[in-house]
Amino acid sequence: MTVDYDGVILGGTVQGREAAALAVREGARVALIEPPGAVENHIRQQIGLTALAGAGARADWDGLKHHISALEAVAYPHLSLDRLATSGVDVVLEPGQFSPRPQLAVTTSTRRLRSRGYLLAPGSEVTVPAIPGLAGTPYLTLTTLLKLASPPETAIVLGRSGTAIALAQALAHLGTRTTLITRGKSLLPTEDPDISSFVAALLEAAGVTLYLNLSLAAVQYNAGFELALADGQTLSTSTLVLATASHPTLEHLNLRSIGIQPRMTQGNITAVPVDDRLVTAHPRVFACGPALGGYWAEATDHQDVAIAIRNALYLPLRKLSLLNRMALLYTTPEYGRLGLTADQANRYYGSEVTAVQVPFGQLLKPHYGDDITGFCRWMVRTDGQILGAQICGPGASELLHTVAIAIHQGIPIQRLDRVPTLAHSHAAMVARMADTWQQQRWHQGTWRRDWAENWFNWRRSRRRRW
Repeated sequence: MTVDYDGVILGGTVQGREAAALAVREGARVALIEPPGAVENHIRQQIGLTALAGAGARADWDGLKHHISALEAVAYPHLSLDRLATSGVDVVLEPGQFSPRPQLAVTTSTRRLRSRGYLLAPGSEVTVPAIPGLAGTPYLTLTTLLKLASPPETAIVLGRSGTAIALAQALAHLGTRTTLITRGKSLLPTEDPDISSFVAALLEAAGVTLYLNLSLAAVQYNAGFELALADGQTLSTSTLVLATASHPTLEHLNLRSIGIQPRMTQGNITAVPVDDRLVTAHPRVFACGPALGGYWAEATDHQDVAIAIRNALYLPLRKLSLLNRMALLYTTPEYGRLGLTADQANRYYGSEVTAVQVPFGQLLKPHYGDDITGFCRWMVRTDGQILGAQICGPGASELLHTVAIAIHQGIPIQRLDRVPTLAHSHAAMVARMADTWQQQRWHQGTWRRDWAENWFNWRRSRRRRW
């Protein structure tokens, strides 16, 4: 059976375009199918959230929106549709779905495309909770919030997603009286309890009123929002922002016809089940991006893109390690995580692991700015192997990249102190972490310290013959 393409990508995200660019660069014939405007909306949300987080207190709203528009215009120039089409990608701006008969293909309103392999990289949407009255109200999302003429005077943010947390803090910094409501018992369910408490403290310090473990009975709108709580109380606000966990837009893809059953939670699609090679239930269909689901689905790295598209084009031998994925929370200061948390490392390795932590106040660089809040925490085994990192502070995303290189290359922490760093830089944290780990190994009472002291005592007691 001959086919038209080496790969067909059902996109709607930056990851879909990245996969198309990579495939055509390596000589494959590729078709990219995406709904019109889907990727632009994806980029707008990403840039808008980052710009809001870095806006600072009482920023000019019109200037901020203009800045976001300017950033959108220059974002991902190598992934523009014109650039992709020029490089050889067959761009199809129509919704598509799988058609299993007579042969597996993807059909749009005007075309039928057959391929050796298929990649799912669809966009995502905010999940609307099943709260009576909510769906019929004029609630806002991040996208519609950025269209307002001015920031709202009061706002209630629903959810505890990364977007909800960052957006609540950013609105508070802009002068909005902000409340964050979640039915979860902790703010960051995937992190250590003290990390979750620290991020909650950041929100409260910004002026956010935080309600955890709170259920809503109903939502009404009449020139303003009235939120009825399960305990009988009522909260009022002029603006309601929905920032709950997002779900991949898979409904129109007809996945069940090819044997793929999306994972469901409380009636909502949350992910496409895949194995560590990113293969779905159908051996010729792979997935990447938000379709994989998870708490950090919208804010994690893009290493799954190259693995998925290369497995689809070549032999499916490459594997994704979920333990070594980075994620970023766009708070101020930003919070980044990689690998195992402290609780996870202790559970798997017990006394073999040590949590090494240094506050950013010990570096000189943050003192030049306005905020020295934050810390750097690494989980390290007794042999120096780095298992994970949790960094909350200025430059967290850049420092996290250094840790990712060390983990990927198997570089132990004791070798990182040989890497030269500038004292007036955030990178000096690497040397401070290595030094702190060495201090823990050499404190009084350890065998290394006892051995060294005995050595020095012996040398001092020897009679010199010259």
